[in-house]
Amino acid sequence: MPVALLHGAMRGPKGMLPTARALEGAGFRARAFGYATRRRDLAGHAESLEAELRAWLGSEGPEAIGLLTHSMGGLVARALLDRPSFRAWAPRQRMVMLAPPNQGSSLAQQLHDFPPFHWVYGRAAAELQPGPIARLAPPPDSCATLILVGGRGDSRGYNPLIAGDDDGVVATADTPLPGVSSEFVGGLHSTLQWRKDVLDRAARFLGTSEAG
Repeated sequence: MPVALLHGAMRGPKGMLPTARALEGAGFRARAFGYATRRRDLAGHAESLEAELRAWLGSEGPEAIGLLTHSMGGLVARALLDRPSFRAWAPRQRMVMLAPPNQGSSLAQQLHDFPPFHWVYGRAAAELQPGPIARLAPPPDSCATLILVGGRGDSRGYNPLIAGDDDGVVATADTPLPGVSSEFVGGLHSTLQWRKDVLDRAARFLGTSEAG
């Protein structure tokens, strides 16, 4: 099964190359894709991504496609899955989300009135707010979803600016989706996409009929 990889905010596809190699070693056809964090909204990212996927896999599309996302990449994937044209092209999907701010980013909300946050993150500073994300549709029934999250496994987390447990960037409470709870793997946000134990878990999910 082909698997598309999506990086987090302010990162790029090169950072997902070790992830792609790990999935290829597990028997998948994996490729990392990028999106312009600062310049476009989620809908724009999704439109561009669909075009790139069609160029990669052909106009007829695969019967099933995998998605592995890190952080904000999960929101881009949700916007992609909300596109009827994409669902018609790839009618079944399996998605692994690593530390996704599915309820919006608590940290981004706190930094909303801090100008340097907007200077650095550009358009993403607004896209990560709880309000816009609340209007984003959850994954469709055609998509089996696994959410893996980091953190300390306590009530404090790594970042004192975030209430409850967190991985240093995303609050554990911000990660679930309706009907899909988060699975705890622990650790820091920035390294989840490279950890062998995390990728082994992702590969098992992508390669089976396990429900999300």
